[in-house]
Amino acid sequence: MFSNLAKLILERIVMKFHPIKLFVFLCACLLSVESQAQTPDFRMVGFATLDGGTTGGAAGQTVTPETFVELKQYVEDPSTPYIIRIEKEFNTGVQTWVDADGSIVTNEAAGAIETTFGAIFKVGSNKTLLGVGDQGFLNRIGLVIQCQSNIIIRNIKFTMKNVPATRDGEYKILDTDGTTTIGDPDCIGIQADAESVPEAERISQHIWIDHCEFYNENIDNKDRYDGLVDNKNNVQNLTISWCYFHDHSKALLSGKGSSDDYNRTITFHHNYFYQVFGSRLPLLRFGQHHYFNNFMENCEGDGLNLRINTNCYIERNYFKDSKKPVFGKLSENGQGKLIDNIFKNCSRLPDGVTNVDGAKSEPLSSSEEFVRECNFTPSDLYSYDDVLTATEDVPEVVKAYSGVGVISGDATAINTTQKLDQAVWVSDHELVIRAVPNTTAVVYDLSGRTVYQAMLTDEISHIQLNKKGIYVVRLILNSQATNYKVAF
Repeated sequence: MFSNLAKLILERIVMKFHPIKLFVFLCACLLSVESQAQTPDFRMVGFATLDGGTTGGAAGQTVTPETFVELKQYVEDPSTPYIIRIEKEFNTGVQTWVDADGSIVTNEAAGAIETTFGAIFKVGSNKTLLGVGDQGFLNRIGLVIQCQSNIIIRNIKFTMKNVPATRDGEYKILDTDGTTTIGDPDCIGIQADAESVPEAERISQHIWIDHCEFYNENIDNKDRYDGLVDNKNNVQNLTISWCYFHDHSKALLSGKGSSDDYNRTITFHHNYFYQVFGSRLPLLRFGQHHYFNNFMENCEGDGLNLRINTNCYIERNYFKDSKKPVFGKLSENGQGKLIDNIFKNCSRLPDGVTNVDGAKSEPLSSSEEFVRECNFTPSDLYSYDDVLTATEDVPEVVKAYSGVGVISGDATAINTTQKLDQAVWVSDHELVIRAVPNTTAVVYDLSGRTVYQAMLTDEISHIQLNKKGIYVVRLILNSQATNYKVAF
C-alpha cells in the first residue's frame, strides 16, 4: 500500500512540474541550506604527487589517433610529451578464433570464439593517455611501462578477454603470426628490469592510473589471464585511483616474489573491486602502500594480501560480502595498520575484527595473521584529508564515481595539482560564489525560472538578486555539475 501511494505522489509531482521546475524542486528537497552537495575531488593525490609530481604529456601536443598504427606510434615514442585522446575502441583488427583456453582453432571447431589477436604497447615517458567520454577502449591491447617515468592513464577501459595465447609454463600472448609470443596477458604491467638500461637507472616512476576499468572473465582456468595491473621491481611514486576492477582472478600485484626487494611506494584509493573470485586485491610484497577508501564487494577469493616485509596503511575501506578481505602470512612479517574500516558479511576476518551487521565470521588461521603495525604515516608524506570519504559512505561514492565516463575527456581540463574549491553563500544581500574561473553558474528560483546565468571569470563573484527567497545554484566545470541551495 505504501509503495503504491508513494508512486502516486511521485506521478503527481512529475505531472505538476515542468522538467526544469522538477529539477529545482528535487534539488531543494535534497539539499539543506547549510549543506552543500559536492562532486568528489578527483585531483591527483598520494605518492604520485611527490618528488616533483606527475604531469604526463601536459608539456606537449594533444593528438587524437585514428588508427592502431597511429596510436602505437604516439604511445611508444620514447620521450616526446603527448596528450593522447582515445575516443573509440582500438584492437589489432586481425581476426582469429580461439577455444576457452586461448588456443587458436578453426572457426568450425566446437566452441570456437571469434576474437582478434592481441598486442602490447611499450609506453614511453611523458605521456597522458586520456579516454573521451566512455568510449576509450583498449581491447586486447596491454600496456607495458618498462623503466619509464611521468605517465598518466585516465578514463580508459581495458580487457584481455579472449586474447589468443599459448601456455609454456605460463600463458603468453600470441602475435598476429599465431606462433610468436610477445608477453604476459596483463592489462597494464609496470616493471624495471630492462637489461639494456644500466642497473642504477632501472626504475619506473611518477605514474597515475585513474578512472579506468579493468576486467576479463571469471572462468575455472585461473591462469588464463595474468594481472589487471602488476607492479614489479623498482616502482616508485604510483597512484591508482577511482578504478573499477571486476570479473577476474588475479587482480593486482606489487612485487613478483620474495626476492623482489624494492621499497615500492604506491597509493590505492577509491577503487571498486567487484566479483574478483581469485586473489590479489592487491598482493603486496615489500614497499610502502597506502590503501584508503576502497570498496571490495562480492569477492569470493583472497583479498588484500600482506606478504613479505610489506607495510600497508589500511584506512577507511569498506569490505562487503567477501571471503577473506584482509590477511597476511605471519612468517613473512607483512605489516598492516587498520584504521576505521568497515566489514559487512565477510567470512574470515583478522583477530579482533567483526562484521558491522553482526554476521558470523571465522577467524584467520594463525599463519594468515599479520603484524598490526606500519612503518609510515601517509599524512606525514602528503595531504589527502580533503579527499577522504567517510567509511560508511564509501560504497555509494565509489560505485557512483569509479570507472570510465565520469571525468572530462577534454585535454585542456586536466589539472593534476589544483583542488576544485567551490562554495556558495550569502553576504550583505549578495549571492557570493567562489569557483575556478570559467565555471558556468546557473541560478534558479523555486519556480524553476532561470534568474542568472553566466560564465564566471573571477575566483570570487558577487551576484545581485532582485528578491528574497530560496535559490538553487548550479556550478558546471569540465562537464561536472555541483548543486547548492541557499536562502537569500
